[in-house]
Order: sequence, then structure tokens, then C-alpha cells
Amino acid sequence: MDHFKEIYSGYKHRVYFFVAKYLSEEEDIEEIVQDIFMHVWKYLSKTYSPSEIEALIFKSAKQEVSNFYRKRKMIFVPLESSPESQDEENSEIEKQIQQEDQLKKIEDLLEQVPEKSREFFIKNKIQNLSLFTIAQENDISKTAVEKHVNKVLKFLRANLNFFF
Repeated sequence: MDHFKEIYSGYKHRVYFFVAKYLSEEEDIEEIVQDIFMHVWKYLSKTYSPSEIEALIFKSAKQEVSNFYRKRKMIFVPLESSPESQDEENSEIEKQIQQEDQLKKIEDLLEQVPEKSREFFIKNKIQNLSLFTIAQENDISKTAVEKHVNKVLKFLRANLNFFF
């Protein structure tokens, strides 16, 4: 019992403010916080370390907030945002993270191809130079440049199933 009181007093404010980011009604916030600590009480005997307890608390908090919205068929809405702007913001953040991950993978893969092929690929696909222009700059045939670019594209396709 003392252990639970210690946990409750140590986390009650953090949990309250965590839930308040997603709910606006004081009554709903208090109900969710109560449900979270009921869940913690129920599973406390199975958890020992402070990091496991904190993980249990915040995992429960996320689940309870999700359940709240699922029951009411509402959307996650932090107090400072409207539903439309929050959805758009979350979608944009997810897209940006995904694009950054994809670009990092592409950059890593491009490091693995021969330098000349990489250079021609970047000039053609990133800098939008024509194959003919690249060929003239390097004093080689357009077909040779095309083969280098296609070799890089083929390598990327083989290693990036999400990209092509």
C-alpha cells in the first residue's frame, strides 16, 4: 500500500497533465487519471523497477485516452488545436518523418554505387540535367550516361521496395 502511495504521489501530476493534453473536460480528465491508477494498482505486483512502473503508467495513460475517444467516437484533440489542424499537423509530421527515413536509406544506398554512376544519377534525377547535357560535360555518349543512371535506378529498386 505504501509503495502505491509513493507511486501515486510521484506521478499524479505528470499523468494529469499528460491526459489534459488530449481532453478538455476536467471531469473526463479526472476519470481517466483514476482509471490509469486503478490499472497500475491492479498490475503493480507484477512490476518492480521504477522504469517498468513508469512505462506501465504511461502505456496505461495512452490506452485509457484512446479508449475514451473510441467509446465516444471522437478525434484526439490537444486543447490548443482544432481537430482539422491537429489531423493535418500529425499527418504532415508523419509524412516528413517517413520522407526523412526514405532519404536516409537512399543516401546510404547511393554511397554503395560507383562514384561516376552516382554523380550522373544525381545530376539527372536530382538536378534535372538532361542525359545529353551530362554526356557533353563528361565527353562520353548519351547512351553511356543512360546506362550509368539506369544501373543506379536498378540498384535502388532492388534495395528499396517502398520507393519504386
